Amino acid sequence: MKIKELAILVKGVAEGDDEIDITGLSGIESARLGDITFAVDEAHLTSAEKSDVSCVLTDDMLRKSTKPLIRVKNPKLSFLIIYNKLHTAESKNAFVHATAVVSTSAHVGNNVWIGPGVVVEDGVTIGDHVIIESNSVVKKNSKIGSFSHIFPNVTLYENVKLGKNVILHAGVVIGSDGFGYVKDGGTIYKFPQLGSVIIEDNVEIGANTTVDRGSLSDTVIGAGTKIDNICQIAHNVKVGKNVLIAAQCGISGSTVLGNNVTMGGQAGAVDNITIGDNVIIGAKSAVIGNIEKNSVVWGIPARPIANTKRQMAVLSWLTKNSKTLSKMMKVGST
Repeated sequence: MKIKELAILVKGVAEGDDEIDITGLSGIESARLGDITFAVDEAHLTSAEKSDVSCVLTDDMLRKSTKPLIRVKNPKLSFLIIYNKLHTAESKNAFVHATAVVSTSAHVGNNVWIGPGVVVEDGVTIGDHVIIESNSVVKKNSKIGSFSHIFPNVTLYENVKLGKNVILHAGVVIGSDGFGYVKDGGTIYKFPQLGSVIIEDNVEIGANTTVDRGSLSDTVIGAGTKIDNICQIAHNVKVGKNVLIAAQCGISGSTVLGNNVTMGGQAGAVDNITIGDNVIIGAKSAVIGNIEKNSVVWGIPARPIANTKRQMAVLSWLTKNSKTLSKMMKVGST
């Protein structure tokens, strides 16, 4: 597509030669002739000008350039829109590998691709255009919505429900038993895990993440949510819509996350708390109580970020001036 056509697509304004054909997208470091990239600051724009890239997406704040530009409100989002326009999703014809085991009672939709070593048990329902890659297991009575993509070595336990366009990366486990036990004297008894897991539309879950089934109610992951690699979502957790959870986060049982929550990497939340809508939790934070909506928290334990920064500043000052303070205390005691 020509630059002027892409400008219309992303509702931007072209500067420079807008007749150039764009045939690909790339980062600045790997840019080639015919590619479009994006620059969000002066340093990235300068780097783009030194590359072979044919066009740069940027905003209204940056200077004019020797390269053709498309000025937009959100360069990164516009890059995504162009990517989706130039790259259509992979389409596969109906296929079941000879080594796959698919129950005769499973209902399999149109154009479903099932790879080697896959096991699909009794009562499973698979929507249209689903891809299930090698060695994944879908246990009985589970449901997979249309256009979902299950990567290799994924396990769906019994009665799990996936919405449409769900992406589960390699090694994901959905519906395993939660960590539920009752202790009596010197004996630990396993508490029954009777619920399941519901994952709504357009959710993506990263490699080796686990989502436990509910004990008495279902664990729910809301529509549009994106969960990174190696995260743990415990039993009965309710995650809202469009939530972002970065790598190595852990959410304990029966905790509720509102819509549009963001958890930084290695953050954790204790059980039976509520985190309100639009909350941002800084990396490595430990959330030990309820958080009101629209809050930004950070630290161990997590507090409003301004409080945490003040406490760190005071601690730094005390450490730097400890000798002086010690001398003052000695003088004051004489």
